[in-house]
Amino acid sequence: MSSSAEGTWGVKRRGEPWLQLAAEGRILGNDGCNRLMGGWRVDGPGVRFEPLASTLMYCEGVDTWLNTAVTALVENDELVVFDAEGREIGRLARAAESD
Repeated sequence: MSSSAEGTWGVKRRGEPWLQLAAEGRILGNDGCNRLMGGWRVDGPGVRFEPLASTLMYCEGVDTWLNTAVTALVENDELVVFDAEGREIGRLARAAESD
């Protein structure tokens, strides 16, 4: 179990949200419909995301909550994601090394 935010969170599967936080501060991901990209940095006990850019496709029935991510904390093996008001908007499990 690692307390570092670096790594892949969620499952890289169609219709599922995931984020990959790279060591150099870059983010790649998907909100379940749209590709996400941007940056991140350590901010106190958690991380702060730069404004995330995304594609703008419409996918019926997909909750695109990850687009509103502003900060996150690592809690056990989950990335707990918060919006601009500090409300928890979702959680992503740490991906297995082979994902």
